[in-house]
Amino acid sequence: MKKPIIITILLLLSSFLIKAQAPIKSTAQPDSIIKVIPYGEGRYGGYLYTIGGKLQTPEDVKIRLLAYAPSAGEYQKAKSEITWTYISMGGAAISSGISIAEYVHHARENYNNSIPTVTYVNGYPSSITPAQPHSSSLTGAYIFTGVATAFLFSTFFHMVRASRHADKALHLYNQRFE
Repeated sequence: MKKPIIITILLLLSSFLIKAQAPIKSTAQPDSIIKVIPYGEGRYGGYLYTIGGKLQTPEDVKIRLLAYAPSAGEYQKAKSEITWTYISMGGAAISSGISIAEYVHHARENYNNSIPTVTYVNGYPSSITPAQPHSSSLTGAYIFTGVATAFLFSTFFHMVRASRHADKALHLYNQRFE
């Protein structure tokens, strides 16, 4: 007889615990939705942010996104992807600079070794091309060109992912008001 009563009491208490852990309804109003308005074109373009019809600064939007946990995670991912975009861009610039230097070095070396000289053979002028002591290899230039290309693709890849995470952060923030 005691066992069914104890089991019933435990089940009732567990239902109260589950009810206590229910998410608290937000007091935010639907006019808290962040709207993004693009302006301008190309280099002179940008975005304006409105909340409840009032213009907001990007810092205000950042504070609101970071205050809501799901959108804060996506915002942090977007920042991380932007960091990797800059790192990839720097890697592409450095490796393409090195590959250009390798190509220039190869061209100079071959130009200096292939200039024909004018001499007289049996009283007649003729040109003699000196023998190449060694032919320089373009392997380093090819490798650094490939590395620069990989970094360039990585830059675009991270830019696209950063954009997607930023859009998702705004969507997650606005989703709770819909």
